Amino acid sequence: MYRPEFRRKHFDVDMFPMFNLLLIVLSFLMLNGRPAIRYPILINLPAGSSFNTADPDSYFTLTTILIGQKKLMLKLDAPDIREAALKQIGDKYNVGFTPDEINKFGKTDVIGTPLAQIKKYISGYYNATDYYNQPGLRLDELAEWIKESRKATFEKHNSSTRIFIMADGETPYPVIKDVIDMLAQQKITKFSIIYSYLRQI
Repeated sequence: MYRPEFRRKHFDVDMFPMFNLLLIVLSFLMLNGRPAIRYPILINLPAGSSFNTADPDSYFTLTTILIGQKKLMLKLDAPDIREAALKQIGDKYNVGFTPDEINKFGKTDVIGTPLAQIKKYISGYYNATDYYNQPGLRLDELAEWIKESRKATFEKHNSSTRIFIMADGETPYPVIKDVIDMLAQQKITKFSIIYSYLRQI
């Protein structure tokens, strides 16, 4: 009796397009992803009820005031502005900085050390211990840094600085009000407050 032979069919699966797609997605994430920024002070942003449209990463001449853990610090994004601001403050208070110190300071990202200790801080930068243990700025020192950085921004880029305030959610309101009053004394009435968006369910 005849018995038909059933041939097993093998289907080859081509994985090459899948690997191509994976490579494209990975490249997109690497080019467009934002690295996590670690600040010297812990800041838990307060939740807002509406979407925050102000994006700090979309501005070049950007100044961010950091408020948290009973400390005030300043983040200047442009290296040339940091260098120029240091020179101007040094000239104002008769503190001399060498070209090497100015260049090294341009590589810092967050200013949280008083002027009296800034030379020691620059010599140790980037020392993680010194970076995370910065004592913070007094309100008048913060005002000087903002004033000189705004002047440097106008001279170098012929533009005004965009001010952002990033404060911890537990910060007492009077502390934030003091910072806002200080900005008002410099006739800065336009600034953005950074908060996290709490999506309504």
